[in-house]
Amino acid sequence: MMFGITLRNLRKANNITQAELANILNLDASSISKYEKAGVLPAADVLLKIAKYFDVSADFLLGISKNEKIPTLKEWESLTDMQKQIIALMGKMTEQQQDELVHLAEYQIWKANQKKSQM
Repeated sequence: MMFGITLRNLRKANNITQAELANILNLDASSISKYEKAGVLPAADVLLKIAKYFDVSADFLLGISKNEKIPTLKEWESLTDMQKQIIALMGKMTEQQQDELVHLAEYQIWKANQKKSQM
């Protein structure tokens, strides 16, 4: 699920208007609309505020994980630096770029599995 759709679904499930959410997050009212409709992704600090407010993980908001659970500090610390870097980079990408990155990662995994099966 893409960020904008996920954000809209969470907001509506919590009966919050765009203006109310913007106020809670100390943003312009138009920011929430841009996130939901124009495919604009928030800065990392805003992404984390949204995740914290809705009690979901940032990777759930970004569509990286279907798990809404916020990782514990221990789980976050168990991530490699590369995994943390990928999460941070995803927050700077458009939805289309994120989708392309996911497809590329899936291709790389498929390619590696093909090599293993040929051995």
